[in-house]
Amino acid sequence: MRRFLIDAAAYLSGLASGFARGWSRFFFRPADPTPLGLIRVAVGLLGFWSLFVLGLDLHAYLGSQGWAEAEASYQSLPPYAWSFWFFVPDSLLRAAWLACLGVFALLALGLFSRTTAVLAWVIVVSTVRRAPVAVFGFDQILSTLALYLAATGASGQAVSLDRFLRRYREARLRAAVVRPQGARVVAPAEPGKPRPTTSANLGLRLIQLHLAFIYGMAGLAKLQGPSWWNGMALWGTMAAGEFVAFDFTPLAAWPVVLNAMTHGSLALEIAYPVLIWFAATRPLMIAGAVLLHLGIAVVSPGLTEFGLAMVAANLAFASGTWLRSLAAGREDEQPALRVLFDGACPRCRASMALVTAADPDRVIEPIDLTAVDVASIHPSLRPEDCMRSMHVVSRSGRVSAGFDAVVRVASWLPLFRPLALIGGLPGVASLGRIVYDRIASSRPRDAACTDDVCGIHPPASSSDSAPLSPDRASPPSGGLVRDLSQKR
Repeated sequence: MRRFLIDAAAYLSGLASGFARGWSRFFFRPADPTPLGLIRVAVGLLGFWSLFVLGLDLHAYLGSQGWAEAEASYQSLPPYAWSFWFFVPDSLLRAAWLACLGVFALLALGLFSRTTAVLAWVIVVSTVRRAPVAVFGFDQILSTLALYLAATGASGQAVSLDRFLRRYREARLRAAVVRPQGARVVAPAEPGKPRPTTSANLGLRLIQLHLAFIYGMAGLAKLQGPSWWNGMALWGTMAAGEFVAFDFTPLAAWPVVLNAMTHGSLALEIAYPVLIWFAATRPLMIAGAVLLHLGIAVVSPGLTEFGLAMVAANLAFASGTWLRSLAAGREDEQPALRVLFDGACPRCRASMALVTAADPDRVIEPIDLTAVDVASIHPSLRPEDCMRSMHVVSRSGRVSAGFDAVVRVASWLPLFRPLALIGGLPGVASLGRIVYDRIASSRPRDAACTDDVCGIHPPASSSDSAPLSPDRASPPSGGLVRDLSQKR
């Protein structure tokens, strides 16, 4: 008996400690915040769109004498329910609506993301309670995602202007430091790859658990309907002419296809809460969920917003490394571009700080051309050409210069990719080259541009014992700046 009690106590103790370790690892192990940042972008855009649509007939939806009268709606709320729209007078309704649109826009951009995430959740919940006639599944999913973004405060840790501006300020400060006999450092110390955090993992786990519950309960609820058992449930929806966008009646001749679609969607919802947690089956579950919601949007366009919200929520199960590789390429292919810039030019350093701050994951390698032999970067490069304009060398050896180099760099950075698309247009490209050449020819430098200062030479090696000839002298720009500062 004593042995039994000792073994039982040891088992229970090990079970409790194992549960505690698993709980801590599941909820509190740091995770990549990239998926959460993309979910924040989707919530901001969808919230903006939803509120914008209400604004097309604002007083009918949110006015005191609208379709749902303010007093009647307030009385129908459960205890302790709230909505700030009840306190907005009709004369200020449009101004409040515009302010709310601004909040969603800032949330999508990731600017002041901690504050705007909380405000966005308040706006979504307030709108749902004030305009119950316009509520459907989309609003419930949107409010759920907004709640988790607001509660964890981690949505701005990746894919946000907050992070970009912080890295840009850091890069500017580092670029201002003069390093003896060395190149200017124009990249922030914080890497482009976001640092895993516990708060990001908590936000992702909450969304993941909620998704598993939604799909599981939806599948179990459908088992109570006979049309799901006989495989004709989807046909009832596709044949409802009032809600569908296309004529699906020809499918009536293919009952096997209808049965496969019905049973397949049901099987996906029932299996999702289990198979989504295994790495081998997770891509299949995510792909199935995306196809399911896209199919629903095709059949019934009124559910497009709901489908987009669910697809965005499924990003919580996606790998942050894989998501970044879609924009930045694989890690073994980095850097994609080597950018030569004039380290003695304050404007050039500021531009490169802007580029490195937007670098998602070591895509760009900035090289101060005043501290290297440019021929070692690419044999076709000449010092005078590199000093005249910025040059970019790709992994394949392709060289771009001037405005074309700017467009090439922007095309690799997700934040600046829209500008690259505009800059590649024929008329814009021609004008851009003229403007770039004019700016580059008049750019300021830290010291007067003499032959010694502007000449580009390889840095002197400490192991060289022979005296250097004048054409092999190390670039004096950094030394000249130090001498000038000492004289001051």
